[in-house]
Amino acid sequence: MSQIREIKCPQCGKWTLWAGDIDDRCLYCDSFLESRRFSREVEKKIRGEVRKENDYFFINPTDGPFKRFCKNFLNSLRWLVISLQVAFFVFVTIIIVLISLIPG
Repeated sequence: MSQIREIKCPQCGKWTLWAGDIDDRCLYCDSFLESRRFSREVEKKIRGEVRKENDYFFINPTDGPFKRFCKNFLNSLRWLVISLQVAFFVFVTIIIVLISLIPG
């Protein structure tokens, strides 16, 4: 249950009701009460959608449940393989550095 409070509008300077939501607007000038927070949330949502579109196997809204499962599995497997490759190269690099530090 959200509490209704009053906040001063950053645009018009009048006191207006505020429920604490990111999309609350001023009753007088209809501007967002927390425009920075709203912008950040919208940008985060857009970045998430773009990231999903850049997946190797893009999941269409019309795909069936089995096809969605397969695409999700293959996308996850792809990222797992990439992560393992990076970890392997880091491990090999650390071994090479440690061997080169041993006097001999």
